[in-house]
Amino acid sequence: MKRATLVILALAATFALTSCGGEKTEKPKTQVSYSKCLETEAAKLLDETGSNADYANEMAAKACEALK
Repeated sequence: MKRATLVILALAATFALTSCGGEKTEKPKTQVSYSKCLETEAAKLLDETGSNADYANEMAAKACEALK
């Protein structure tokens, strides 16, 4: 019975120390916000004006410049 408890504790410690699957790489919050802003603004421009994608992306970059 003690051996089973020891094995369970060893496995639990292993998972706790390794975080069960490696490192997570997250983008900084400002980068995520800027990317989301670009995506949203470009989509709005394409829907509202029917402009081409290059123009929409350019105008979205100008609109989201403050988030950089």
